[in-house]
Amino acid sequence: MHPSPSDSPFLGPARPVDVTVVGSTNVDVTATVPRLPGRGETLLGTSLLSSPGGKGANQALAASRGGASVRFVGAVGNDDAAPTALSHLQADGVDLSAVLTREGVPTGTALIWVEDSAENSIVVVPGANGSITAQDVDRVAERGGLEGVVLLQGEIPAEAVTRVAERAPGRVVVNLAPVIEVPPRVLTAADPLIVNEHEGAEALRILGGDPKGASEEEVVVALLAAGVPSVVMTLGARGALVADDSGVRATPAARVRAVDTTGAGDAFVGAAAARLAEGADLGAAASYAARFAAGAVLRAGTQSSYPLRGAELPELIAEGPTC
Repeated sequence: MHPSPSDSPFLGPARPVDVTVVGSTNVDVTATVPRLPGRGETLLGTSLLSSPGGKGANQALAASRGGASVRFVGAVGNDDAAPTALSHLQADGVDLSAVLTREGVPTGTALIWVEDSAENSIVVVPGANGSITAQDVDRVAERGGLEGVVLLQGEIPAEAVTRVAERAPGRVVVNLAPVIEVPPRVLTAADPLIVNEHEGAEALRILGGDPKGASEEEVVVALLAAGVPSVVMTLGARGALVADDSGVRATPAARVRAVDTTGAGDAFVGAAAARLAEGADLGAAASYAARFAAGAVLRAGTQSSYPLRGAELPELIAEGPTC
């Protein structure tokens, strides 16, 4: 049972919280196909699976599997999908006392196509995720619910993301995915801002910069110059760029044979937040996150593919992206 919108959105933790994730939770409906369909095309799929997902919930589970004590703040509908959406978080011991149940609004759903090459295409229907308000955030904050490292993404309304960044008393990590229009102060509060190449360019645009023609490293340097304290730019199989006031350096990826890349970015972000909460520096957190994300692509599914606590993770290759 989860509190309704009229109830307290924060019931209190049984233990201290290292990472608080404010974000989305969905049911992922995943179809495997020989290749992604073209416009107007019908294909026969080979399998269909319903499982927990949503960028916020994915990152919360990854942080928990990475060793952190985690609280998840979000919203679900009062429907049969809600228990499925929260099942892995609940089983992993994530604090769900700040999850709201919305009447008359469905739990969020993601429709995912995964082709044989492991590439995917996703359509997200936000449902209850789109109902989270700044006032909901205020109620959580007033009860001390924004503890530890606070992690944000772009699958909930910008007003809620903005209020969390304003109210969080400690370190804020922002994963601008998907890209939403937030005030520049949200990005300059991020330590780090975690983005891929496209998201990094859009973040620079929000901060008033011009990313046109800029290299990946130039975008990262420009984000720092625009006031972002630190940046991690993920580059898929090429690893990541890590940047702060000590400069820009490369983090290599692990060389693995991917089965399903769905949720790998979220695995990286959540695992990085867990290590930051432990006190690791940004480079060490990114290196661990790259290994955790590599472990997450070895099996089909999203949350179900995330490595368990203490699992052996793939090693990083020697080379990373050129800086």
